[in-house]
Amino acid sequence: MKTCSVIVPAYNVEPSLLKRCIESVQRQTYPACELIIADDGSDIPVEGAIRMPHRGQGATRNAALKYATGEYIMYLDADDYLEPDCVERAMKAIGTKDVLQFGRLPFYHQTAPWARLYRRGIVPAFAEGCYYEDVYFSVRLWLSHPAYRRIRYRGYHYEPNKASTTSHPHPKDEQAVIQWLHTQLKTNIAVRDKLLICYTLLRLKIHFMI
Repeated sequence: MKTCSVIVPAYNVEPSLLKRCIESVQRQTYPACELIIADDGSDIPVEGAIRMPHRGQGATRNAALKYATGEYIMYLDADDYLEPDCVERAMKAIGTKDVLQFGRLPFYHQTAPWARLYRRGIVPAFAEGCYYEDVYFSVRLWLSHPAYRRIRYRGYHYEPNKASTTSHPHPKDEQAVIQWLHTQLKTNIAVRDKLLICYTLLRLKIHFMI
């Protein structure tokens, strides 16, 4: 049986939300499911977690991946949760593909790393020491041209968080990610890649304006 590691980065998460998140993984119907909780230097250490110095989500996810033993990887935010059959449904659906995207959003419309299942070998690195690390991650993923499949299954429950880091302006990091995308636009020749980068740039600029 193929194995799956669910990676949960946690930093000062409200205890009841973290408890719900962890229990949703523990209740998975898929037997070969591993839970990796990476504590990003929370003020109060998270029980049962791999304790790390506070370096942000990108660095925490990268470090946590080294502890994971699964052939497939799923990222779960600490204030979100999964349906009990989420991993089982995803593992059955991915087949020989590199990435499975579930939910209603098309694969190239979402830069967040959650609500996906990845074959371990395809997982790119997250940017470290900055905000919008998800954008770097997903664009690197897309530019590697993975074989992907999308299913209309909503087994991942996202909880909007007004206190999240990306809910507030970060001018230096906004400029940095825009500049990085412009660099990618110049260095990638394929029309498909250029369109993908332009689309991401447009979405980001609108997001930053709002």
